[in-house]
Amino acid sequence: MHPELQNAVRDRNYSGVFLEDVTWEQFCTGFTGNVQNIRQFGFRAMLSGVGRWSRLINSSRVALRLHGAIEEALDKAKFANLPGLDTAIDDERLLFQFRDPDHAFELSFYGDGRVELTRPGSTLRTFHRWYTRFMPAVPDILRKAIGAFDVELHRTLEGEQIESTAADEIPSRVKLLTAAFEFDIVCHNFRRLRLHERARNLDVMMENIAIRLPDAEGRIARSANGAPHEGNYDEFGRMDYRVSRRHPTQVSVSQHLQVTAPAASDWSGLFFQLMYSGEHSGAEEQGTRVTLDTHHFLQPAAGADAYISFFRDIGLAGFVASVTEGYEFDTTSGSLA
Repeated sequence: MHPELQNAVRDRNYSGVFLEDVTWEQFCTGFTGNVQNIRQFGFRAMLSGVGRWSRLINSSRVALRLHGAIEEALDKAKFANLPGLDTAIDDERLLFQFRDPDHAFELSFYGDGRVELTRPGSTLRTFHRWYTRFMPAVPDILRKAIGAFDVELHRTLEGEQIESTAADEIPSRVKLLTAAFEFDIVCHNFRRLRLHERARNLDVMMENIAIRLPDAEGRIARSANGAPHEGNYDEFGRMDYRVSRRHPTQVSVSQHLQVTAPAASDWSGLFFQLMYSGEHSGAEEQGTRVTLDTHHFLQPAAGADAYISFFRDIGLAGFVASVTEGYEFDTTSGSLA
């Protein structure tokens, strides 16, 4: 591993790392090699002070600015398919859709302040190429979107006087309130190691997470030797497990680990959602609420930390590996239907 990357992983500080320089061989280490596919990815944020577009801003002007910013990001990523970028303008939504066999995504800005970047499933290697090349540009796109909204809101309040106002004199009214990186993985077709016999998703959950199941009366009990209650799986519809941990250095960041075992597809799949989330509603040990570190999420370092330290090291090598321990499995980039 490159010394700068090694130090960043150790300190959870990626300010000196260029994500586009992280090769697939450097990323795909240890347990990560067992995960061949990612089901989907999403980046979601909330901006304040936007209100309803139809009354406050000219969506066409904003779309023109953002289209140029996204084109610049695509060019820098060397995706070489600028004709694949389409822009749709609505009163309450701006949709930027990049149609490409390997690097497809959709980026939407909604009138209520929501921002959603979504990418469909693919092999993890293809996703790595897309993420490391495009995601470092997302903070710049967000900053330009915030700037465009500020200009439009100022235009609404001040009228034509905005033409004589310098860009650095326009008040900052729009702020980043929340941001989250979401990685979804599906593991299925479980086989016990060495025995190679098929196992259900609940078998895996019961063995490795030791969740106690309620009986028909809703009571949760353990046997005398402390083993989980042996119930009839046909009585249950699904099983969920979710926990969040605080980031060791970013007090406004939570790291969410979730796995769901639905009854669909003959109990065959475990659906993992790994989310790196920043918001205002956290609290320090003293109980004082902390505000979102907007600087963190408006820099490429946040995307690198979410991808390497959280998704790879905590999500895959830690959580997914622990939940599936003792089993072989397959992954999919789509559904299990």
